[in-house]
Amino acid sequence: MVKIERTGKFNQLLDEIHYEDSALKAEIDKRIRWFRKNSQDTRLDNHPLTGRMKGKWAFSITDDIRIVYEWLGKTTVRFLGIGGHRKVYKRK
Repeated sequence: MVKIERTGKFNQLLDEIHYEDSALKAEIDKRIRWFRKNSQDTRLDNHPLTGRMKGKWAFSITDDIRIVYEWLGKTTVRFLGIGGHRKVYKRK
């Protein structure tokens, strides 16, 4: 089972999504449970990122919404962001 840590930014973005679309909350919770049980579950479309985000990973919640994370060890990840492509992949 994967241990999950969350950044303050991730929690803030998650709160915004819940506020804007409470129906999406159940889907997010379900996919996080799948990830926690098996991070390689094919239903998640889990994949490594490239370019300036090399070393980070993402998995799908919906067609557009992703959770971006990084591995901290063999069984621990840190969720960094959640949202649509424009939000989680934007340049700073």
